[in-house]
Amino acid sequence: MPLNPMYRKKSIHLVTGASGFIGRRLAARLAHDGHSVCALGRRQIVGSWDTFMQADIAKDEPLPSFSNIETVYHLASKAHAVSEKPGDESGYYEVIVEGTKRVIESAERAGVARFIYISSVKAAGEGGFSREMLSEDDQTSPESPYGKCKREAEDIVLNSKIPHVVVLRPAMVYGFEHKGNLARMADAILKNRFPPIKENGNRRSIVHVEDLIDACLAATHCPNANREIIIVAGSQAYSTRELYDCLRAELNLKPVTWYLPNLALYAAAMLGDLAGKLLRKRMPLDSDTLLKLMGSAYYDNTKSRKILNLTYDNAKRPFLELE
Repeated sequence: MPLNPMYRKKSIHLVTGASGFIGRRLAARLAHDGHSVCALGRRQIVGSWDTFMQADIAKDEPLPSFSNIETVYHLASKAHAVSEKPGDESGYYEVIVEGTKRVIESAERAGVARFIYISSVKAAGEGGFSREMLSEDDQTSPESPYGKCKREAEDIVLNSKIPHVVVLRPAMVYGFEHKGNLARMADAILKNRFPPIKENGNRRSIVHVEDLIDACLAATHCPNANREIIIVAGSQAYSTRELYDCLRAELNLKPVTWYLPNLALYAAAMLGDLAGKLLRKRMPLDSDTLLKLMGSAYYDNTKSRKILNLTYDNAKRPFLELE
């Protein structure tokens, strides 16, 4: 999408989590558009940036000065673990909450003008077995430790003294070289470890990484986005069965017409719950995993289209982007 003419003025942008899947692409886009990019991360690495600040935001120590930084894109986070246990906030709080607090404080001291926080739709919870589309106005509560920490970090950002702040809540992000849920699902399908479940009409929103980067850039200079929480999700949502069939096609595997009965899945999940209690660890299939397979995570992108003028074309992009 075309950038605001104001945005073409050369300025220094700091990207935390620049070595990650989204951060690398955001830094490359900023550099391509002629901006000076500064990356912040735990380990010095080479990338599309002019300077690198080596720091661990989870540690209780001063961060490098953010002087001369105009905009901070805060992506650094602890990845959401599929196997996390309810109530287990270990690692999340230090990085997501305390780390965001340190980055915000450094930005305030340096007089940073803009702060874009990449949160997650999990900060608002998920739909569970409901088929209703969720928007920013739905007063739902986060369910997972990851989501709870993301919500707390959002509050820190929105209550900061920085003049322009925007919170973006992306749905499940995918794209070339991504190692997230879609890639894990594809790997399980290849290894015959993912059962062909029955079509049950659930809806799961996804967003391509390039659409998310468009949202980051649009939020930077959009006055109407200031102090707003904005969901970033593709216009097309998919059922788990649709994702399964599409992934099989992209992997050049023969289509599967049969499905595992729901009763068998529920029985296997109950056994997984029992085994998990006895062995004190998560099983590959338990009630929580079943909810993710059968439930919905369906989000309304109207606000992002109206305020950020985003267009989405995830339906035209392959899920795996193998080439």
